[in-house]
Order: sequence, then structure tokens, then C-alpha cells
Amino acid sequence: MKRHSIKFKFFAAISAVTLVFIGVLIVLNVFFYDDYYMMTRRRELSSTYQSVSRLYTGDVNAISSTLDLIESRSAIRLAIVSPDGTVLYTSSLLPKQDEPPSPDDGARPYGAGVTLPDFWSQQMRLQNILVAALSQTGWGGESMAGYSFTTVSLRDNEQYLCLVGSFQQGDCLIAYMPYAFIKQNSSFNLLFLLIAGGCALLICLICGYFISRQFTRPLIAMADVADRMSELDFSTKYHGDERDEIGQLGQSLNRLSAYLEQAVGELQQSNEQLAQEIKEKERIDNMRREFIVNVSHELKTPIALIQGYAEGLTAGVADDPEDRNFYCDTIAEEADRMNKLVMQLLNLSKLELGAEQTYFEDVDLHALCEEAVRKTAVLCESRRLTVRCDDTVAAVRTDAGLLEQVLMNYLSNAIRYTADGGRIEITAARTEAGVRLAVFNEGDGLPEEELPKIWEKFYRTDRARSRENGGTGIGLSLVRAIADTLHGVCGAENVDGGIVFWFELPDLPDPEQNA
Repeated sequence: MKRHSIKFKFFAAISAVTLVFIGVLIVLNVFFYDDYYMMTRRRELSSTYQSVSRLYTGDVNAISSTLDLIESRSAIRLAIVSPDGTVLYTSSLLPKQDEPPSPDDGARPYGAGVTLPDFWSQQMRLQNILVAALSQTGWGGESMAGYSFTTVSLRDNEQYLCLVGSFQQGDCLIAYMPYAFIKQNSSFNLLFLLIAGGCALLICLICGYFISRQFTRPLIAMADVADRMSELDFSTKYHGDERDEIGQLGQSLNRLSAYLEQAVGELQQSNEQLAQEIKEKERIDNMRREFIVNVSHELKTPIALIQGYAEGLTAGVADDPEDRNFYCDTIAEEADRMNKLVMQLLNLSKLELGAEQTYFEDVDLHALCEEAVRKTAVLCESRRLTVRCDDTVAAVRTDAGLLEQVLMNYLSNAIRYTADGGRIEITAARTEAGVRLAVFNEGDGLPEEELPKIWEKFYRTDRARSRENGGTGIGLSLVRAIADTLHGVCGAENVDGGIVFWFELPDLPDPEQNA
């Protein structure tokens, strides 16, 4: 189905209204103009009779100029007839214009200077009109009062509209006009109306075209804005300055565009946030599954060893006291390893859930480091490792127990991954953010791409390492959780000759000093 633009519809509506208006005018002119014109002519004849009746005193010469003026201004012809039938006045008996006036009174009598053929021709026509008019109206001298209208038809098919009225003096006024004049006037009026209507139609069509463009331009602009909005492009705005309903519609469309832009932006932001949350949930689910797999893997070996050695003791395989002690020691070691793993997992869960209670106090880092070195002295001596903690003269307000776990994890890792005869150095220094505790150990360091991964649970840089050498893989994850709990940060960096693990804490104020 063909669609028309609103400009075309607007133009068509204006054209249709114009055509209907001109058509109504033509119909009214064709069917009602003659009656209306006849009514106005009758009214004009009646008005002429009233005017002449007020002026006429029985002397035709006294009002001849007035009668001449009336006839010259209209198509009405006048005649005054006495009761005995004598024509006292008629325009056909007026003298010629080039004839001089009478020397008696400065005026010339009616009928003087008229040629005989003209006189008889006009006289016969006038006589026919007068006779017909008087006979049809029943004029009878003084017995008649007022005036009446009649239509006179002559033998040559000429028709006249006549008014026959009486004066108080008994004379009669006959005012008449030819129907041919009336019809000619009606034809001229219809022709002029058709010409004027055609010109008006053309002008209205031209004006309608420009008006339709003017009115539809803002609507087309708003349609373009709406199309852009449907494509989620809210950069286009309506810039019209109309102060009418169209301008209000444009401003409403701009407000709707701004609201939709904000709503779509918020929806996109919510979708992005939801996508991130879904990714985070998937990551957590993957970590949870990996955690379960790793825990199962870590517990599988000690459980299998405990089960195997316990069955051996039950079956009496180890009859020798030395063998029984070996079996028992192995079971105890594996049970202790499982206990440490479980305790680390419990501590890590408490820290991640925020359920771990913290007790802040002033901690002497030098004393803390010396105690850690003392606890690991046996391991270091067996491998000829040198551990230094001289440069740790500093203090910080934090949870001493959690900080000790961090230091022991760092130091245990350093001892585990330092070659025999190597060097380990513990330092503490103040920074702009607080205090940084660092543990350096000699070695090859780690690949840069693996440094962010070592803080994940059960991650080992060397998958081929044994459980005895590789640890549980929980220590550094525990350090990161402690850093979050204490509002600190942790990290690892490759340096010349080895790798350094650092732990930075903010310098918290003493609440007693603030009080």
C-alpha cells in the first residue's frame, strides 16, 4: 500500500478545502444568485419610488434633475403618467444634448429636440410598457395606494421588471428595467466568479504548498530524531524554536531522548556490572572446584599413607620395634601435615570471610624477626644458610599474631627455595604509606608472568616438586588474606641475585594518644 507523506496530506487537505469553498460559491451563484439579485433590484426599485415620492409635488420639471441622476446611476428607467394617461416624464422624451435651452425660463420642455423616428420608436415601446404595467397592476388613479411589482413581456420577447406606484397628487410612477440586463449581469458575475475562483485556487495551491512545507518541516525533523532514537542514537536533538504545540512536542521529544539515553546508559552499565558479576561468580565457582580438587589431592596422599601404615601395624608386618616406631612416626608426621593443612585452610577461610578477630598493638619488628630466625635455625644450619635480620629496627601498630604468620610464611618459602649455602636477608623500613617488611633470598627468581599467580591457592611454580619440598600452596594465599585484613599490601619482585617478598602495613595511630 502506497504511503503518502504528511506534507502531501496537508497540501491535499488545503487543496480540498479550497476546491470545496470555490465549488460552494459557484453552486450558490448558479442556484441562488438570480433570486438574490432580483430581490436587490426590487428593493432598489422600491427605494427609488420612496425617494421620488418624497420629492414629487406635481411639478415634473422640479425633480427632473433628480430623476435624471437616478437613471444615470442605475439601469432603472422612470416614467410619470397623469391619471388621464398623459406621459408627464420619460427619459425617451429628453432633448438632445447639443440643443440650446429655451429662452423663456432657461429650461427646455420635455420632448423638444427629439427626432420623429426616435420619438415614435421610444414612444411606442414606452406606451407598450406603460399599458401592460398599468393593466396588470390594476392602476386606477386615486383608488390605488402604494406600489406593486409586475413583469411585462413585449412582442419582441423583451421582458421588463416594473414597479407601478401612485403619488398623493394622483400621478403614477413607473420604474422599470430590462431582464436582459439582469441576465447579462448574472452571466458576467458567474464568469467573473469562475475566473476569480480559478485564480484563488491557484494562489491557494501555491500558498498551501509553502504552508505545508513550513508546518511539516518540524515534524520531519522530529521524525528524524525519533528514527535516531530507535537506533539508540541519542545525539540528535530537535532545535526548533516554535512556541506552539509543535514546539512543546519537540521539547518533549528531547526530554524523552535524554531520559532514554540515561535509562539505556544505566541499563548498559547494569548489564556490564552483571556481566562482571557473572564472570566473577564463574571465577569463584572455578576456584571453588579447583580448591576442592586441590584439597582432595593434598589430603589423598597423607590419608593413603596413614591408612597403609595403620593396616601394616594391624597385620603385624612391623614386628621389629624399630619398624613399628618408623610406622608410627610416619603416621604422626602425615597426621601433623594434614592438621597443618586443615588449620591453614580454616585460618584462610576466616580471613576471607572477615571472621578473624584482630588485636592491634605496638610490635617491635626487630624482636619479631629474631624470634622467627631462632625458630628456623635448625633448618638453616642443616643447609648452611645465612639469615640476617640486623636492618629491622622499626615498630608498627598491628596484629602481632597475623604479622608473625606472614613473616614465617615468607621465611619458610625462602628457606625452601634457597640453594644450600645461600643467603637470606630480612629488612624493615619506613615508607610514605607506613612500614615495609621484606624477605630476600638468593636464587634465580621467578618468571615475571608467574609473579601474580603465586598468591593463588595451591599454586606451585614448579609442578614437578615433591610435596615435601613444595609445601601446601596455601602460605602465600594466607599472606594475601592477612594483607586485606590488616589493610595492607603484599607483593614479590625479582631483584639482582634473587627475589624479594614484601609486606607493607599502614601506620595506624595509637587510640590512647588520640584520647
